[in-house]
Amino acid sequence: MTTRAHTVPRFYLGGFTAVESKERRDPFVWLGSLSTGMIERRSPKNISIARGYYDGIGGFVDAEKSIENHLSQIESEAAFAIRRFVASPVAKGASPSSAIWRFLSWQAARTPGWFKLEQEWVNDLMLESDTTESMIEPPPEGLERIADRLPRSYWIEDPHTGQSRELSNLDELRAYRKRGWKWILSTDDRLELLHMQAWYFQARHFPRLSWTRLDTPDEEHFITSDRGVAWLVDGFADTPPAGLRDQTAQVVAPLTRKTALVGRYGTSKLRVTPREVNRFIAFAASDWIIGPTRDVVELAIQDRNAGPTH
Repeated sequence: MTTRAHTVPRFYLGGFTAVESKERRDPFVWLGSLSTGMIERRSPKNISIARGYYDGIGGFVDAEKSIENHLSQIESEAAFAIRRFVASPVAKGASPSSAIWRFLSWQAARTPGWFKLEQEWVNDLMLESDTTESMIEPPPEGLERIADRLPRSYWIEDPHTGQSRELSNLDELRAYRKRGWKWILSTDDRLELLHMQAWYFQARHFPRLSWTRLDTPDEEHFITSDRGVAWLVDGFADTPPAGLRDQTAQVVAPLTRKTALVGRYGTSKLRVTPREVNRFIAFAASDWIIGPTRDVVELAIQDRNAGPTH
């Protein structure tokens, strides 16, 4: 039996509800579709749902564990930690607890839009010898505890004919890849990549950056999206995580409609408006954005369509 899961957690979406709906039995957000431009009210409980998306071991040694249960624990701890952090004085700066960093790391690696990019990178970059070296860095401590899945097989597909087959080793995969076949990631592959990439974000990529807390003025708000933790590198979105080593990298992570974290290299004072943060989030989103007002969502879509700023 598959599990009904939110690919963006319901508690997190609840941090962006419309102020006027806060006391209602069923609070709502304003959701904007990036493909149609349509903006509508939506309950957080009905957003970003996928069945069976995290059902699997995902590299845990203990076969009784699962990615779904692990994510539930992370979300539970993060919900409390985020409430406490945003309620703390701004003067304390960007010093979130480990529960928040863990949540942001896993959230950055768990969405359907992210998995779609990973599928592209696996075929277009990671199996090419001239780019692999620049894409990979030594694993963070503890990664060796992720269990290998044996026997391991690889599904491939001929993009011209649609023919597919199962391979038993990586050498065969590389040979077919050179002939133009595509590696099709299985659910087990996806969940293992999720586990490993979240670990890299938490132990390698995010700690390198200098983080700043941003809080909006009273009448302004942040938005979030189906990729609520996103980055640009030299003005480009959809760059592989290795791009976060570039000195131009900037990561934006809205926590609520009033508070966001921004990570970058350097410690100079950050001068950025909520509108610029929202443009960033909308530009990096895959399919939708949400916010507490129709106006803030509409403006973010307009800014996204106008392109990124450098």
